[in-house]
Amino acid sequence: MENTTNQTTANRWLNVPIIAMITRLLCRELTLQNEYLRQENKILKSKIKKRLSFTDDERRTLVEAAMAMGRDLMEQVVSIVSPRTILAWQRKLEKEKWNFSDRRKNNPGRPRIDIDIEQLVCKMARENEWGYERIQGELEKLDIKISKSSVANILRRNGLPPSPERKGLSWREFLSRHAAVFLCADMFQKEVWTFKGLTTAYVFFIMHLQTRKVLLARATFSPTNQWLHQQTRHVLWGCEEHGIKPRFFLRDNDMLYPEGMNVLLKASGVETIKTPFRAPNANSHAERYVLSCKRECLNHLLIFGLNRLQYVVDCYTSYFNEHRPHQGIENKIPSQYDVNKWQGSFMPNLKARNIICDDFLGGLLKSYRKAA
Repeated sequence: MENTTNQTTANRWLNVPIIAMITRLLCRELTLQNEYLRQENKILKSKIKKRLSFTDDERRTLVEAAMAMGRDLMEQVVSIVSPRTILAWQRKLEKEKWNFSDRRKNNPGRPRIDIDIEQLVCKMARENEWGYERIQGELEKLDIKISKSSVANILRRNGLPPSPERKGLSWREFLSRHAAVFLCADMFQKEVWTFKGLTTAYVFFIMHLQTRKVLLARATFSPTNQWLHQQTRHVLWGCEEHGIKPRFFLRDNDMLYPEGMNVLLKASGVETIKTPFRAPNANSHAERYVLSCKRECLNHLLIFGLNRLQYVVDCYTSYFNEHRPHQGIENKIPSQYDVNKWQGSFMPNLKARNIICDDFLGGLLKSYRKAA
């Protein structure tokens, strides 16, 4: 009897297709895997306190996977968000399909002017009083063709008004255009030790703007009218020796400058220009010499007597004119300044043993040169 029962069971299994058996086994494994992943997602979600955020691509992926399952199965499986959220995402995707938003992201219309061309247009407008058509013509010389309206749009976008409303020549541009005929003068104070204690000394100097060369630097305890007249005559004679033909004399409104000084300059064909009140930047090159002289030299020394002060000022002036490079003239030295003989930069084959250091004022000032 028992053998008959086993025979019947075996025959029943033989009647079941092999594919069906494999399918049942796989479905059982998938069911167990899905159940485990569902529990794992619930635990992970409970650990996250903040609200989850998704990108558009992530929402699209979840919607496609959830809608493929159907609504009933989706309500059982989806745990990271609610089924309502999935359906809301689906409705949003259906609306975006027909609103042509993908086309709007491509910035339709005329392409914007290149940023380099836009900067060039702004530079021309700032440095000149040109109108739209004048700038357009200047660009055509450079093989850059843009319309008059494009020039206007560029200037408007960068806050530059039309030509009639634009500011004229700036003070900096005026100085650079007339640097060859400009003399800059100023006076600064230095406390000097004497038998009476600390005494205030005055240093009066005059600089040629184009070459940055200091033509005169003299110290005194009492800058009288006669003394200033004499120093001005020395400068005018020095200009004749150096081939400088000054037309303008720039100074501040210090009461120490006598009115007769202006008369003397005017008789030599030089017009005096006074800077505005409380505007040291109007005579910035002279102010820079004062700062350099104090920072690099005078602030590091104890000076006893006027003669010692004059010696120190003479040493620094010589260093300033013959050894110190200046950024305003492309790191050239004032004594070697020649606008017609400037050459391009090159990298010579130098070695440390071929360089000699020259000391001034006991090593306070240093200059380097090539060995002969």
